[in-house]
Amino acid sequence: MNHLIFGLLIGTIFSFLPLYFLELPDEAFFTLALFNILFASLIFPLNGTLTKKIFILVIGNIIGLVWNYLFCLFAYAAANSLGSLFSIPYIILSPFINLVWIVTFWAMSLTFLAPSERRVEGEI
Repeated sequence: MNHLIFGLLIGTIFSFLPLYFLELPDEAFFTLALFNILFASLIFPLNGTLTKKIFILVIGNIIGLVWNYLFCLFAYAAANSLGSLFSIPYIILSPFINLVWIVTFWAMSLTFLAPSERRVEGEI
């Protein structure tokens, strides 16, 4: 339970740090906040050291910032090329594209936290 409380606190702090230091679009902020809340509530109660979980959370935030920066560059380039034709597909597809990195990173972090020991076939 202590890991969960500490994880939610760290996740909240990491959610607001990019907002304070960087000029992010609202969509990027909400995506990172959603990632931090989901990550803290789903990963921090699992087995594993607290430092490993915080390290994974920091790496996830860095990947999220890079992903959102590249995605914003792509969106601006596409909006300049296609004009208003791009706005409807962007509004519909943007949450799903952001969900790709969240689900992928969450799955990879689960495998990183999984124990690496092997069980003998007859052992339960």
